[in-house]
Amino acid sequence: MSRIRPLAVGLLLLVCTSALRADDRPLAQGVRGLATRAPNGMKIDGDLSEFRDAFCTPVEYFNGNVRNRAAQFFYMWDDEAFYAGLRTLDEKQADNAPDDRLWEGDAVEWYFDTRRGDGFRNTKWEKGAVHCYWTGYKNDKVEPRFCLRPGYLDAIAKIGIEVGAKKTAYGAEVEFKLPWANFPNFKPSEGAVIALDAELCYSDGGPRVFRSFAYGSPLSVEQPASQAKIQLVEKLERSYWKQCGPVMMPIRVDTPWSQPTAAHAYGQIALPPNQLDTVGKIVFRLTDLDGATLGEFEAAREVIEKEGNFVKAMAHWPIDIAAPGGSQVTAIVYDSNGKELTRVAPRLVSVNMAPGY
Repeated sequence: MSRIRPLAVGLLLLVCTSALRADDRPLAQGVRGLATRAPNGMKIDGDLSEFRDAFCTPVEYFNGNVRNRAAQFFYMWDDEAFYAGLRTLDEKQADNAPDDRLWEGDAVEWYFDTRRGDGFRNTKWEKGAVHCYWTGYKNDKVEPRFCLRPGYLDAIAKIGIEVGAKKTAYGAEVEFKLPWANFPNFKPSEGAVIALDAELCYSDGGPRVFRSFAYGSPLSVEQPASQAKIQLVEKLERSYWKQCGPVMMPIRVDTPWSQPTAAHAYGQIALPPNQLDTVGKIVFRLTDLDGATLGEFEAAREVIEKEGNFVKAMAHWPIDIAAPGGSQVTAIVYDSNGKELTRVAPRLVSVNMAPGY
């Protein structure tokens, strides 16, 4: 009987390892979001077409003032920089704040941590972790601006930072470039994990009146430990949906105060704008506190704004089926072939101007 030589075994293992599909490679433990690879030739000009395949986190799709609040954050990276994109629905665009207090107008508060070892996501702001702000406006005109948090002006050297913006018929698009040169102790590579939070500030033409966080809460202002783990990847793979679905497709469950029928509860879920064709059926499953299913209700899509692919889905059910405080709700998302992509629960965290869900 012939014997397989060690060299042949080694080659066989190499071939098998190389053949391992990217969507079979798990994300790092605790990762909640992604940054996908940026295309070549990135230009920071306010045109988000380069972000068409980027990982996205929708915010405020369920706001009662949705035409003036809904937005999409996009995340990408390459060997030179980290890139963020923002698309907003905004009827009252302005940032009247001075250059060192941009958060008082329509702007982004940006939280970012590249530290390694025990310093990563600890409770202190220090070198390697930056809290900064960027906006597309000065007053009501397009004039991109950037500043660091007062008291931490030496957090980074501000090397090569760029902000670009343009107004649209429905709001605005803003791009942000943060070069890795500002973080000399971090080397970008596929699979590396950093941390961030993205907060959108709204002013409606005056001082700040509203704020919304993509990952955390106002605790992110106080400590980097509130930020989410983000992995640098080549692209969004199908297997990543299970872990990242809760930020890709946040949900909200509530009972509207005005209804044309007997009382119903409504479940809403945001759809990722770059993945509308991937998402198929969405079901809201109600369970009692022992896990027994009380009912399942399929959600129907609703277009908030066609431009920019602002789309959500909604289902509703009689409140007598599942009493508040005595039941749980889970959104189960399937792909276009009927296979499960992810499950999402309501996000029980304060994200606006005052405590409370």
